[in-house]
Amino acid sequence: MKYGLLLITLCITATGEYSSAYMAVGLDTTTHNPKTTTHSPNTTTPSPNTTTHNPNTTTSRPKTTVTTPIPSPTPPTNMAVGHYNFSKDGKVCIMVEMAIGIRVNTSKVNGTFIVQQNKTTVSGECGDKASTIRIIFSEGQFTLKFRNNETIKKFYVEYMDYDLTYAFKTGESNDYSGKNDSLELFSVEPGHSYSCQAETVYMGDGVSLDLTHNKFQAFDFKNNEFGPPEVCKADQHDYRVAIVVGIILIILIVIVVMAYLISRKRRSDGYQSL
Repeated sequence: MKYGLLLITLCITATGEYSSAYMAVGLDTTTHNPKTTTHSPNTTTPSPNTTTHNPNTTTSRPKTTVTTPIPSPTPPTNMAVGHYNFSKDGKVCIMVEMAIGIRVNTSKVNGTFIVQQNKTTVSGECGDKASTIRIIFSEGQFTLKFRNNETIKKFYVEYMDYDLTYAFKTGESNDYSGKNDSLELFSVEPGHSYSCQAETVYMGDGVSLDLTHNKFQAFDFKNNEFGPPEVCKADQHDYRVAIVVGIILIILIVIVVMAYLISRKRRSDGYQSL
């Protein structure tokens, strides 16, 4: 009995220690949030590998291959006189009137490209010793450079060039170019203008420049007008033939008159007075 009571006491004591231990453990939950730091689960919601690649429907435009037009000659036209002036600070330094034809005569091509003034623009440079005018058109350009030579008191064209891209035959567009920088063409006195009906300048490689109805001047303008014209030799009247013919006629007349007088004298000598 004594031992039974002792055993019961020990059990109660042990149970009390257990419950106090359990209470201590319970109190140790000072509301520590469990180490569930609320890590967002590795559901970072990775965007699916739908990187929205535009589908290979690149909306390729239909193959409308832009075919370059086949070059062909422009409709035939007549030589037309163009009026081309270049000024600086309101003062004219070059005035040109002429019809320009670029004539090609080779084993493959035989034709003439005619410059049309209404399809041109003009640029250039003005100076006391040299002035340049450049006539530009969609197919190319044509340049004249004038020199004022005070030593010989003349002005003249010292440089000429051209560029042309043109089809003289359908489907055959070719490039032509040439220059001559050792010229002394169209020479006249300062203050005068040069005039000529037609002249041809050979530029090499079968290309010639046909310049007709020419009239131009550079330097020494008065009232922005052409000065007195100096006519080219081709247009100057040759009076030598007329002079020779006149002299021959005079000689014949003299001979006839002398023959008449001599014959008349002989007749009068045949009848002596009695």
